[in-house]
Amino acid sequence: MITISARRKTIILYIDDSAVEREIVRQLLEAEGCEVMATGNPEAGVELACRKLPDLILLDLHMPGMDGCAVVDRLREVPALQPVPVVALSASIKEEEREEVYARFDGFLKKPVDVDAFPVEVRGFIKQGRVDATVLGDRQEKEKDGGSDLLEEARDALEALEKIRATMSHDLRAPLTVMISYASTVGKQKVGNLTERQREMLDLVVEQGFDMDALISELVKIARETLDRYGY
Repeated sequence: MITISARRKTIILYIDDSAVEREIVRQLLEAEGCEVMATGNPEAGVELACRKLPDLILLDLHMPGMDGCAVVDRLREVPALQPVPVVALSASIKEEEREEVYARFDGFLKKPVDVDAFPVEVRGFIKQGRVDATVLGDRQEKEKDGGSDLLEEARDALEALEKIRATMSHDLRAPLTVMISYASTVGKQKVGNLTERQREMLDLVVEQGFDMDALISELVKIARETLDRYGY
């Protein structure tokens, strides 16, 4: 349960022009005991923030009329909102806007949100609070100094992940499919009679084989989503 104090609920403001996204986030966070204010109007969102002083502001980066960076600039002009962390949400960040986003916001979450991880991530941002300007500056300097090395390491990690994904998708699944097929064929006594115990054992092999195949599919999916997230 996400709570700031025993005296009141955690208040979270979510500004996003997508009604579907607003409803998903509302349901997830209200289930955690939060009070959620949601609006698709950036101007109304700024007014809500000033009036209610939320514990966290979630803000869509790409909205018609006023983008997320313009909205966060407006929010930062309000002295009472200075301690409130503002987290950007978007399906992706263009390379040319990455520096601007990380300079303005206290965090970033990818859309659509992960329904399992999202409440935990929100809790972390509330606990973290505002990113100290000095810490942010130091972090940016480190990234600048070691940018090439970090980028190269990231490429290597993504390349390794792609190799793992391909291995799971083809090299593991192909022999597994053969084993399932053969065990199923033998279990159906198409190559000779079996005892009841032998049939039970082969049925278990087939069942476990399908479970393993499902696990491989899930891992391949996660790997693919991770690679897509970083444009690999």
